[in-house]
Amino acid sequence: MKAAWSVSLVCALMIPESIDAQARPEDSATPQVRTAATAERSVQADLAIVTLHYFAEDTTPGAAGRKLAAKTDSLRRALGTLSIPRDSLVNRSRWYWWRGRIEAVPQPLRYVQRDTPTRRYSESVQDTIYRAHETIEVRIRDLGKVGAVLDTAMARGITQISDVQFSATNVTAAQEDALREATVRARRQADAIATASGMALGAVVSLSSQPSARYDYSPVMLSGTVAGARSDAGNMGTVIVQPTIPIAVTVYGTWQLVKRP
Repeated sequence: MKAAWSVSLVCALMIPESIDAQARPEDSATPQVRTAATAERSVQADLAIVTLHYFAEDTTPGAAGRKLAAKTDSLRRALGTLSIPRDSLVNRSRWYWWRGRIEAVPQPLRYVQRDTPTRRYSESVQDTIYRAHETIEVRIRDLGKVGAVLDTAMARGITQISDVQFSATNVTAAQEDALREATVRARRQADAIATASGMALGAVVSLSSQPSARYDYSPVMLSGTVAGARSDAGNMGTVIVQPTIPIAVTVYGTWQLVKRP
């Protein structure tokens, strides 16, 4: 009994070693080829965004706020004559709640004369005015009106104007067309690699438009170029050169490499 038990124990210890030797990943892994290809398309911009920043000043916060409200209302009415909808004029003040929307601006020291029963003397006084800020984002879908929007803003003394940001909102068709081309390119690259290595392309392991390592990205937007143009009446008007928006997609593919039949 003791001898039989000893033999069984030895066999049990040797079996796992044999299994591990047969299941090594490097012995059974299928070779693969990975490629990436990019295709580009251009689409017409259909949205322009201009950000206007302006302020109003007065001797009290309430008076400055009322002046600012009147200036904003005047701006909205003027842009309305250009058929810019009111819901396309979005408040974009960047302060947390109302903090910083109204700021106190100390004025230079001035001296005033004071009279007393015994003498006259000068006293320094510092006044304070209050400045109320506003930021309006103008969204323009009729791109032919971008120049008129800028002219309207400048005519009202608004000089803090952002670059014109152009973007395309409907890029589905262009993206799908670019995806098809990028996929074909990626497979051709993989087939060329397989042929050069003396093997053949096997089954698809993965296809994706996202790399294995994810990175943050922002939508493509372009800044417009501002130029002056003279109208028939001799007045200068702002003309915007409207760019096309580049759309680029990349396809990442992995295929198995198999022996040639």
